[in-house]
Amino acid sequence: MPQRSLTSTLWLLFSGMSVVFLVFAMSAMSWHGGEAPRTVLVFGRYSVLFFSMFSAIFSLLALSYSLNCMTGRPLTLVTIAASCFLLGVTTVILLTGTPSDTAGVPAVCAAVMMALRSFGVALLPPRGDRNGLREASWSLALAAVTAWIWWFIDPALMPGAMAAALLLSWPHLIDGINAFADKVFHAAALAAGARDLGPGAFTRIARARDIVIDKAAVMSGPDLMVTNVMAFDNEPKTLLAVAASAEAQSSHPVALALRQLASQWHVAVRTPDRFEPAPGLGVVALLGGQTVVIGTTKLLSRLKIDSFTADAIARSLEADGKTVLRVAVGGRVVGVLGLEGTLRQDAGVAGHALRNQGLAPWLFSGDSEKTRKALGDMLGLKLFDKSRPGETARDAACRAGLGAPLVLTLSQDRATLELRDCAPAGEEEAEDVPIAVSNTDDIGAFPALKSLAMRRNLLALHARRLLTGIWALAGLSGACFLAPLSVAPMLFALCLAILWAFARFSVAGSARRPADGFPGSVNAGHAAV
Repeated sequence: MPQRSLTSTLWLLFSGMSVVFLVFAMSAMSWHGGEAPRTVLVFGRYSVLFFSMFSAIFSLLALSYSLNCMTGRPLTLVTIAASCFLLGVTTVILLTGTPSDTAGVPAVCAAVMMALRSFGVALLPPRGDRNGLREASWSLALAAVTAWIWWFIDPALMPGAMAAALLLSWPHLIDGINAFADKVFHAAALAAGARDLGPGAFTRIARARDIVIDKAAVMSGPDLMVTNVMAFDNEPKTLLAVAASAEAQSSHPVALALRQLASQWHVAVRTPDRFEPAPGLGVVALLGGQTVVIGTTKLLSRLKIDSFTADAIARSLEADGKTVLRVAVGGRVVGVLGLEGTLRQDAGVAGHALRNQGLAPWLFSGDSEKTRKALGDMLGLKLFDKSRPGETARDAACRAGLGAPLVLTLSQDRATLELRDCAPAGEEEAEDVPIAVSNTDDIGAFPALKSLAMRRNLLALHARRLLTGIWALAGLSGACFLAPLSVAPMLFALCLAILWAFARFSVAGSARRPADGFPGSVNAGHAAV
């Protein structure tokens, strides 16, 4: 792609120029105080400062073309500020003090900091919830203490010691550890059954403590089946013809099931004169001059239609986990429809596996209380008190105040399972982008994702602690002049190698799907989408 190629080319150009000027700056510093070729000390005693400034500027340009993001911006801005401070220290020394062999050390350290930050952001794009400001604050504190101590020991060595301590302790890669861990575990997540992962998926999954499962996600297929057509005054075929005609313009699974049964019974289906869906409750249609209502008892109560007889029949069907719809024509209930769908055989085991991974599974269903209780007992899932008309699983999860729950739903095209999150109360609503997507037959991918997310967090935690310790030790060595500035690039490479080694050992064996080891299976229950 042309734009990507141009970006890569510009990044390489600016990074290369940054390295070239950094080499010039280090060469000028090494020649300071002795016979030096004019090609190196082209700016006289200010050569180190100018070359370091040019290197820092080109590193900043390279950063603008890198994969930086909101997570990495804070550490990048602090790095720029620290580099400007070090360049200012060298400027003050050259303008007001007596130039010494270490006058250019802060400027060179500033250039190295910017260059390493540029390479770090490009290699490990910052991601996740770690911005590195706390580690950077500790590095600044170490530099300040170093400057204070050396001010009393030898003020002339204070700038060099402070700059070395700041450079060698600077957490260049701290906000990229999460990105590295994500990259390592991405392949394991795909092997576990996840077809796609959204940005920051592992972080969001790991922090969740609850998961709300939409009933549609635990069905073995997207289709419903009409099992009961109970007419009070007419033939069942007449009741089916009225119901299927009223739902003729709907694409809801209930409508599809009614039209499918009408086709099997060779019942003619007409187009209604008016069709008004009531999300979560049913439909109201005008058919042959009469108002036809198909839906729950809540819808009939809202329209002031008596459904006492239908409710008595519905209770026995709902106890079996079926969805029951009342059919009213002209303000009078004329029959009851019972629908059901087959539960996934591994749905109950998947719920158990989610619980073992530290998630509290909740069931969302718009059915009656008896139907929801029957389904919850089959799957071993907790139930919400009650759902509101037209409410989605995600709406219910946000309303319930569960913190930052996950929501497992069936996609709109009913072809995939989607895992989303829900913003806690008081925060902005999360973007409407799935955290993870799997095929409908891979419900076991989601317990596996939780397991991988926890392993990934453990990897990031151990790596962060180890790298922070190494940076602290290197900063102390720089403060005591025990480590030269040339250690900084080697330390950067060492940190990358440590991350790679951590990943190799941590990801081993993690691709095994917890769902593959599900013991036994549950009996297939019945419920409607």
